[in-house]
Amino acid sequence: MKIGIIGTGIISSAVVTGFCAGKTGHEFFLSPRNAEKAAALAARFPEVVVCATNQEVVDKTDWVFISLHKKDFGAIGELRFRGEQKICNLSAEMKLPVLKGIIGETALLAHVIPLPFIMAGHGPLLVYPEIAEVGELFAPISDVYYAHRQEDVHTFQIVTGLMSAYNMLLSEIVRFSDDQGIGHDTSVRYLCSLFGSLSKRAASIPDCDLVELAHEMTPGGYNEQALRELVGNGSIQAWRTALDRLLERLQGSSKK
Repeated sequence: MKIGIIGTGIISSAVVTGFCAGKTGHEFFLSPRNAEKAAALAARFPEVVVCATNQEVVDKTDWVFISLHKKDFGAIGELRFRGEQKICNLSAEMKLPVLKGIIGETALLAHVIPLPFIMAGHGPLLVYPEIAEVGELFAPISDVYYAHRQEDVHTFQIVTGLMSAYNMLLSEIVRFSDDQGIGHDTSVRYLCSLFGSLSKRAASIPDCDLVELAHEMTPGGYNEQALRELVGNGSIQAWRTALDRLLERLQGSSKK
């Protein structure tokens, strides 16, 4: 399959890396935008070609992934797409009805939200609307989830906004371990194993009640004390507050 990439940024580079490293057999034609990233991918993977123009990317491919920043959306209107092409929009700020109005009718148009983990062949990927062909394309390198409403897309976008905060939380715990004399690398690997195992366990329980799972602890033990202190000082609620404010920001921008 021949796949074109309009906009070679961090996420689209991760997508190309995931497909190529996973030996999926697809060919990729990259736009010249962000020449350094495009050249690095072409040097690493023989199935990657850098095109001279965005129109050349469109002309040579069956699928086209659009991954542009909002400030660069004007470039899409300059391109001529074919009716039989299949388009995946990777740009979070580009709404499908707007994109359709720009490129016209195509065989397929979907909003796809990959995360950086896709470069290693894992992690969640959101597809809207529920188009099986898109899910099947990405299934070898991600865990595909379908959104049934545009509002669902917004919710998942907001939730992924906690990734940096989560990494900062882990860094603070690692800093504590470092202060106690445990080697930094050991601390990181232990914590990643610990929190990864917690997530795997929760994911393995049908209709998991996370509050019930949180209260599986020894009365008077360390887990109970830590939870009591964090709830008491508002640290747990602060995560929900951050999500609510992200939602307010998204709703505000959508009205503009």
